[in-house]
Amino acid sequence: MSIIGTVHEDVTTDVLGQIGSWQWLVTMVSAALMVPPMLNQYEDMFLLASPWGIECEVPGSSSIFNKSLCSFSFLNGTQVQKCSVWHVKFLWIFSIKKTWLMFCDHKIKALSTAIICRLGLVFGCIIFGLVADSFGRKLAITIDVIAELGFRLILTFCDSESWFLLLIFLRSLFASANIYMGIILTCEIASTSWRTLLNAVVSIPRMLTTVCIVPLANVAPNSETFNFVACILSASMLILLRWIPESPQWLLYNRRIPKAEQIMLRAAKINGIELCSDFRIRPVNHKAYQCLDESWTCVNILTTHNIRVLSFTILVFWTFYFFISSSLYIRIHYKQQHYGLLKTFCFVVLLGLLNCCLSKNLKLKWLLKMNLAFIGTSSTGQIFIHMLKFNNTITNIISPLALAASVIVHGLILNITPRLFAINIRATLFGCCYSSGHLGSIICYLIVTLRAVDDVTMMIMEAGLAALLIVLCCVLPDVEGRELPDVLEDMDYFSELSKPLRWASQKTNSPSHEEVEMRVYSFGSAKHNPSTRSHSNERLPARRIGFVHMGRFLRR
Repeated sequence: MSIIGTVHEDVTTDVLGQIGSWQWLVTMVSAALMVPPMLNQYEDMFLLASPWGIECEVPGSSSIFNKSLCSFSFLNGTQVQKCSVWHVKFLWIFSIKKTWLMFCDHKIKALSTAIICRLGLVFGCIIFGLVADSFGRKLAITIDVIAELGFRLILTFCDSESWFLLLIFLRSLFASANIYMGIILTCEIASTSWRTLLNAVVSIPRMLTTVCIVPLANVAPNSETFNFVACILSASMLILLRWIPESPQWLLYNRRIPKAEQIMLRAAKINGIELCSDFRIRPVNHKAYQCLDESWTCVNILTTHNIRVLSFTILVFWTFYFFISSSLYIRIHYKQQHYGLLKTFCFVVLLGLLNCCLSKNLKLKWLLKMNLAFIGTSSTGQIFIHMLKFNNTITNIISPLALAASVIVHGLILNITPRLFAINIRATLFGCCYSSGHLGSIICYLIVTLRAVDDVTMMIMEAGLAALLIVLCCVLPDVEGRELPDVLEDMDYFSELSKPLRWASQKTNSPSHEEVEMRVYSFGSAKHNPSTRSHSNERLPARRIGFVHMGRFLRR
């Protein structure tokens, strides 16, 4: 017997079970597809060390002295000349000729390259969110993989500054979908009880980006070699596209029911579940059709109270969080180049295990508050210790701890954010969150690298932002133990009976009594007495969320 029309699970879980081989397959493939976007060294270009394996080509080498990567001098003269031709050791074996090198320009050029890359991500995340909500998650993922491969290959052999900057912007623009699309896909195929764990698995590559991208990029002798290795990895991702399905939830919402049925039939075979030959999925009642017919424009987002509050809150949250984490990251790489990558990984594992243990008794929102408080304390403490010029031993412990806590917070917001929004706006608003986060990083880059404020002001600013983020957490609703919203109006999360769009599935040749009743009720084949309808089919009005709700909680 299948469970029909409940408020706890969707039809994917009803048909395929809580967890199975298909769900794990999609999760692992989604996690693998998030690895190439992680290898984007241009996000933090100004933090990279000078390359090695590059030699300056000079005329008459016998009369040259004081030769360096970017300049040289003749024996019979004191004038220093800039190098104009370089031989780059490509893949540790071959040599390619370059007539322009980013690291021989002023330091501001590297900063501008990072900002251009981030601006491409700002626009790309929003564009791919719109593409995913309009044309499907798989199309956005496919475009990303192909664009990642193409632009990486061109950037490897690009020898012009203007084309280099343009290609970095275009690569960031067209290869920004897989930064978050795998998380959305996993959200929509996972059951409620397994969603947090599967999301955490998919988020691991993106979480590690905040720790290891700069040290990883510095391992390669030069940017060309690193680009080509990442290009080979991106080419291998083309094979994985075969196992990426379209989201059944998105297909059902867009009335592509036959394709959703085909995907579930194939997934059921992988999970070892037998379905009847005439397996069908149908909306539970006529209210579902009204939800399917609702129009979606930006006006709907702005005029619906709960969506407006949630959207504004989460966008501000991502902006300020990226500002704090970027400030911490820049400060560590500028002043503590040997902060200890292995030590940071150990702290990440310890904090991750601690949060896993606490998650049995605490909700994700409370874990987020605790880690934010730890980040604010350790980050401001790091600045204070540096101002007083205390022993570096204390800083060498606080810095990796703060960085590890920022990784945990990143994983928590990646887990929470897509579960706040309805199917038809989920990718768009999640993309907007990433866009606002990159804007926060750009602002931080400009303030920290240009030294627009002193250490005292920066310490007060980070402490205030950490406190503000903790306050914003009070506005966010809890996401554990609840099904993902599927319509624009269903944003309150305070009433389990406010979910109108439900799907009924016929899984066996002998349907249960509940399935027969649901099918009769869905298509109006029989008259029903309104007084005998199930209470779960009634639509309760949504309760408003936001600071008013938080104020009532504080008064209590």
